Amino acid sequence: MLPSEKAQTVMVWWSIIFLLIFAVAWWGLLHMMPPPDASLTSDEIAAFYLENGSDIRWGAMIASWVSAFMIPLAAVVAIQMARFEKGVPAWSILAFAGGITMSMFLVFPPICWGVAAFTVTRAPEVTTLMHELATLTLTSTDQYYVFMWFPLAYVSIAYKGHDELSPFPRWYGWFTLWCAIAFEVGALVFHFKTGPFSWNGALVFWMPLVLFFLWLAVTYYQLLRALPLQLAAAEAEEI
Repeated sequence: MLPSEKAQTVMVWWSIIFLLIFAVAWWGLLHMMPPPDASLTSDEIAAFYLENGSDIRWGAMIASWVSAFMIPLAAVVAIQMARFEKGVPAWSILAFAGGITMSMFLVFPPICWGVAAFTVTRAPEVTTLMHELATLTLTSTDQYYVFMWFPLAYVSIAYKGHDELSPFPRWYGWFTLWCAIAFEVGALVFHFKTGPFSWNGALVFWMPLVLFFLWLAVTYYQLLRALPLQLAAAEAEEI
């Protein structure tokens, strides 16, 4: 049987590999980096899907297959948070629940883009509806992120016991809290079709995108740094 630290390392790399595949499919096939302007007409949206339909269908297939990459990461984050908590790890359980529900809103948009591209001869208004549903789901659904990030930030900042074996020092907690707050602007996307609050704007698309991938990179690094140290410490105790 694998020691827990080795199993957690496997989960982290599983998440990383799926994330990289997701990013390549999103960037290279879905043509949603960034999405087309929200101000386009239904005929222009239909033309976009007609021109890129094959790419989008392949991208939807690949991206939706790997888009639940947050689940193994959320499991490891929750396990590591539980190292700080005594008794029932309530904050860790909440963070795990938030992490797995985050995945739903990464899985759903590629599926809807694929549906929009599935039949390109339908009425343009129908294609536009599926496109808008997918893109607004991606950019506005910050509701579940807070249920992972706020507990993680709280445990990192408020709990004692930080040492070299901890992947979540206090600075990481403040960084996670900053990311969580920045994501909240996404809810404004329903009111804007142009400018920084539109679905391809600086504050609703680019800022959360950069912060999300930066948070993932920092989290992966912190976990992959701490897990070997925890494994070595566990093996030393057995000797």
